[in-house]
Amino acid sequence: MKIRIASSDDLNLLAKLVISFRNHFDRKEPTDTAFTEGIKKLMAGGDAEFFLALDDDDSPVGYVLQRYRFNMWANGIEAGIEDLFVDPEYRQGGTGKRLIEYSINRAIEKNCATICLDTNENNQASTRIYTQLGFNSASARWNNGRQIFFRKPLSIE
Repeated sequence: MKIRIASSDDLNLLAKLVISFRNHFDRKEPTDTAFTEGIKKLMAGGDAEFFLALDDDDSPVGYVLQRYRFNMWANGIEAGIEDLFVDPEYRQGGTGKRLIEYSINRAIEKNCATICLDTNENNQASTRIYTQLGFNSASARWNNGRQIFFRKPLSIE
């Protein structure tokens, strides 16, 4: 297994994985074409990277989408893990953990001040990975209160 930063040459490999992630949730949207165009846009934008996990035959088995933005509270760049997906056949084998470790190391290489992510509380597998690697939802700024991620769709889902 190897993990590396994806390039534009990996567009079709990434699209296959992102579409598998969508299908995992039994969703039909965004379309395959929309995902492919979205990946192109993210790769060209300069504030995102995809990390690609490949098996010994160089077949794609997982990915992370990591975004970067300035965070004034951290007084520096914050890395945000937006997506983590591992092909169901490769789960429970350490691929997800290795992808997140790669993400953390990449954020360190880019001199990020913090790294963050959100996940659903019912996603026990990912929560276990994140807590093992030092992520937590408690905020010292708020007397160790839990951080809660809210979302409001601005279009019909």
